[in-house]
Amino acid sequence: MFLSLLITIKNLMPPPEIALTLGVVLFALSWIRPRRIISLPREGARTKLLAWVGIAGSLLVVVVATVVSAVAVASYAHSTSGFDGWWRRPAPLFVAALVVAVAALALRRMPLPAPGERAIAPRRPWHTFVSRVLLWISGIAAVLLAGTAVWQGAIGASAPSDAQFLGNVPLPTDLPIFMTFNSGYGFVAGAGWPNYLPTLVVLAVAAVVFIVGLRADANRPLFARSSASSVRAERELTARVLTFLLLGGLITTLGAVWMHAGSIGQGNIALNEVRPSEGADLAAEPVIVGSGYYAIARPMNLVGHLLQTAGVAFLLRLAVDTARALVASRRAAAAAGTSNDETALSGVRR
Repeated sequence: MFLSLLITIKNLMPPPEIALTLGVVLFALSWIRPRRIISLPREGARTKLLAWVGIAGSLLVVVVATVVSAVAVASYAHSTSGFDGWWRRPAPLFVAALVVAVAALALRRMPLPAPGERAIAPRRPWHTFVSRVLLWISGIAAVLLAGTAVWQGAIGASAPSDAQFLGNVPLPTDLPIFMTFNSGYGFVAGAGWPNYLPTLVVLAVAAVVFIVGLRADANRPLFARSSASSVRAERELTARVLTFLLLGGLITTLGAVWMHAGSIGQGNIALNEVRPSEGADLAAEPVIVGSGYYAIARPMNLVGHLLQTAGVAFLLRLAVDTARALVASRRAAAAAGTSNDETALSGVRR
């Protein structure tokens, strides 16, 4: 009875390749630690903007990651061009970078202090208000994504018209989208620059947007009457929200790339060797031949699943915790306003 119930639940669940399927499970498990991962400044234009980025921006990336992964699952069994996933894998990172770019432009449009009201401040590097731990994690993820894209792009080759194709056979093309299998015995579609160059371009754009946006906010003019501690806290919170959003898109895209690279690298064929013995043909044990990175393809695919799931779960947690932080910020502002009113009334009574 219990086993049949589990089988029924499994059949009703969407495929695990879809980003949201296991992302929701990992998101639920994240509540083992209920403490918020984000905070927001007190009420103001910056608070509203960061709330929009953290809630709407995160959910938008999750929706895009879910849609593109569902499209990939739906189109897996159909005849493809061999590079139709070029836009799907970097889509979550692209949307995250787009949200960060819009947020950076909105920050620039916020009112600035008049020239006579500005405090003198030194030029700060772009990473002044960013957590060093988050920078290291983002840098490692970016290096892994760039390294994988360069590697998979470099192994791409064109296939002759009479070549033997393995796996999903694409439409005829001269583009270098094939990975050679067993020194030219066959060709597997899914590699090459047509598949991975867009990922590198999106990664470069995301890095530029991130650095330019944080540099502009770090060197935004200060009001002369503002305290250094309040300004630092405000800008650290801003950098944290933007970094978290971009990191979620980066991890989700890295997972999608590793899933794809691991999937095409798992192909193998069995070669039967016939040995004559005493006038009879006896078939020896078949020899299994895999791709050039067959040994790491399966682990790479599984880690890709985990990374995509973790990226979606992280973005869901960011959205929920941003909403919680917004409620806490409004309550703190309301409590401060009530306290000020009581103080004023008590002063009148005296």
